[in-house]
Amino acid sequence: MSDENHWQLIPAEEFECPTPPTLTRFQQVWRWLLRTLGIEAEDAIASDEHSAAFDYQHFDRAPAVNALHHHLADWVSEERSEVTFLLDPPFSGTAAIARDWTWQQGWALVTPPSISQIRDVAVDEWWQQQALHDAAWLIDDLARFLLRSADGLRFIRVLLPRLLQGDFGQGVIVCDSWTFAFLRRTWPLNLPRVYSFAPVGAPLLRQLGIEGRDRQLGRLAKEARGNVGMALALWACQINNDQQQASLPVEADDNTAFILYALLLHRGLNGKRLQEVLSSMAPDELNVQLLRLEQFGIVERDHECWRLSAHGYLTTRTFLAGRDYLLDDF
Repeated sequence: MSDENHWQLIPAEEFECPTPPTLTRFQQVWRWLLRTLGIEAEDAIASDEHSAAFDYQHFDRAPAVNALHHHLADWVSEERSEVTFLLDPPFSGTAAIARDWTWQQGWALVTPPSISQIRDVAVDEWWQQQALHDAAWLIDDLARFLLRSADGLRFIRVLLPRLLQGDFGQGVIVCDSWTFAFLRRTWPLNLPRVYSFAPVGAPLLRQLGIEGRDRQLGRLAKEARGNVGMALALWACQINNDQQQASLPVEADDNTAFILYALLLHRGLNGKRLQEVLSSMAPDELNVQLLRLEQFGIVERDHECWRLSAHGYLTTRTFLAGRDYLLDDF
């Protein structure tokens, strides 16, 4: 494991997604056959006895926090009444990194508005409840500030101009990359100071504890589209032969796409909110679709909240791309 820190924050427009390798149908079947027979493929990355217990969600975030601190240090010291945006591709761990950094800075973590406040566009009421007393702050999930419904977008349309005007002081806003793509399409102004972590490569994967040849690690980074969390999830899946391979059911249709896109855009929703967003879909159809997607490993349920699974994300992204959905840039 390298002592050099390979985490780097960059302007979001400079993010260049590595081109994922294309596998032929024969190559996919061959890899499946090798896994079934317990034979390692040529590009398989070596693992040790401790790898099987690896959890891709819990890696050492301290170097990433240090990189974030270094990048924002001058801006923080200026104490300007302005906001900085940090994009959070699904499963990248960026929000957790930002929360760690915020705790170190002594900043406040902002509570999202309630559904009634979103519908009533009660921006001032929501902000007064924060009781920050001019403290700097973090919004760790901007997706919680909107619903893609008739009355669910006005809140964020009112909030964003006030944030940009400095009405709420200095803050960092973590925004899911799919939510950001949607806002960029539907909102007339460009957002300033938008950053992301640079795409993962072999040096950072080694820093995180994954060993392998440059070609192996490079392939892993490309399959993960430069997303560090996805790279770790794919590696964990590779070294755990019992891990279920997520796939879409053959019955996947337009309604399936509506559901998956809504879950991505909102970073997960409970059944009631998902029904509001997809009001044209019959409740029984929605329930059947969700349960089927859960059985196939595409979505998972955390108490009442439905969200994409890490192992189903890349399959879902390819599915939505094939149906000309608005995608993120990551």
